Amino acid sequence: MRKFFRYFTLAVCLLFGPVVLGWIFLQGMTHLYWGILPSLILWLLLLAFWYLFCGQSRFRIRALRVGLGIAALTISIIGLTKLVRYEGSASGSSLPKLSWVWEEKAPATPSEIVVVASDSAAPESELEAAAGESRDFLGPGRDGMWETLPFGTDWNSSPPELLWRRPIGKAWSSFVVAAGKAITQEQVEDEERVACLNLFTGEELWHHADAEVRLLLERKENAGASMGGDGPRSTPVIHGNLVFTLGATGIVNCLELETGKLVWTANVIKDYGGALQNWGMANTPLVIDEHAIVIVPGGDKAGATLVAYDMTTGEERWVYQGKGAGYTSPRLMTIAGTEQIVSVNAKDVTGHDPATGEVYWKYDWPGHYPKVGQPQPVGADKLLMTASYGVGSPLIQVSNEGGKWSATELWKTIRLKTKFSSAVIHGGYAYGLDEGRLACLDLENGDKVWKNQKYGFGQQLLLEDWLLIQTEAGAVVIGRASPEGFEEEGRIEALSSMTWNVPAVAGRLLLVRNDKEAACYLLPPPASAAQAGLSRH
Repeated sequence: MRKFFRYFTLAVCLLFGPVVLGWIFLQGMTHLYWGILPSLILWLLLLAFWYLFCGQSRFRIRALRVGLGIAALTISIIGLTKLVRYEGSASGSSLPKLSWVWEEKAPATPSEIVVVASDSAAPESELEAAAGESRDFLGPGRDGMWETLPFGTDWNSSPPELLWRRPIGKAWSSFVVAAGKAITQEQVEDEERVACLNLFTGEELWHHADAEVRLLLERKENAGASMGGDGPRSTPVIHGNLVFTLGATGIVNCLELETGKLVWTANVIKDYGGALQNWGMANTPLVIDEHAIVIVPGGDKAGATLVAYDMTTGEERWVYQGKGAGYTSPRLMTIAGTEQIVSVNAKDVTGHDPATGEVYWKYDWPGHYPKVGQPQPVGADKLLMTASYGVGSPLIQVSNEGGKWSATELWKTIRLKTKFSSAVIHGGYAYGLDEGRLACLDLENGDKVWKNQKYGFGQQLLLEDWLLIQTEAGAVVIGRASPEGFEEEGRIEALSSMTWNVPAVAGRLLLVRNDKEAACYLLPPPASAAQAGLSRH
């Protein structure tokens, strides 16, 4: 019996590591990878204690060996922590990026801005004709979807042309474009900036700076903020001749588009006694022209969940005191025949009267991890929400019967886990990056149709039935999406390091950036235009 117990417990200890590690990998959720190292250490300790109590040499010798092994492991771990420096996430998996403490830190911002222009840059008149506008986050509908394709997709015979490339301050913000201006946000030392660049040359036209403002000055002790690095996360929005921005610490600015002059400012966190979101404020303000208001989400715990400011004065128009905001940007859409603001919050999803902020309906969607993906309408009365971290991606149906609103869950799946990005919808199917792999989901039942190419924790846009994918490694690829699969048909090595930012399409101009550099490409004309002889090539 003793022999059986000895070998049985040894088998259990030996199997512990493979079983736990196998379970982690089978879940398909990269945040669980943080459990790999603790599991390995626990596995070693289990084997050590088995040897201590079930080994065959003298107990004193076994105890000495185990003690020395644990001491060596402890000293090694402590020593390693003193020799390496944590520099945020190595990728969207959230696993750490480490460097030796004696290695010089990379500068937060370049000491000298050098704009590199293409040798064969098109004349400005052609660029003006090719340029369009992109005034809002993820395009005009805030959904990352365009009904028409404004550029050609044969990038092999007509490769995209680099117009300019330049260093840029840290931020996970994206570009918005209007009137020949490209606007984004960045961190320059201890200044949080809104920067306006010449769309065609990349040269700075103006910037607005909030001095002594930096996310890690306020959240230095918080591992969540440092995981994502420093700098703003939100994307500006352009409305008329105004630019609205939300900084990483809650500063709301209204600026003149032409000059960058400050019109009004507020702080959606401090003004309402709120708590700064763990990973910094990442929401793009929502402008509703009909009511002359701009909607800004607040903190993820105390304080205001949504605040409506007067668009021209910055005065408060209404406040929604929910259970905390999420990391998505509110959307204005028509659901069940009624125009409303849809907001994915920290613990729920809500629909609001734009004029008053009154809550029409609420769908409980709990979870301790951030929800980033934009809500997407499916038909006239359904909404798809997607997220990672095991919270599940639900399809809900919103109803209004005699003035009584309700939100009912139709299904929920973990087959489309969008961590930093949003799903797009085409022909009854949803497409998105499921923990870094491109996947297709059947909206009828939530079943996985396919999951294949690994592009990392990047972003994607849908133009007609073409997916434009910003890979996490920096390249941009294009290809047709269908329930049969996705075939990559073009690629440009646009950037060269970790990229979480959403690309901006403004006509035939493509703007990309990450926390180190920004670039602008002129994409080829549509096939019909090229055939008509409108291509300068």
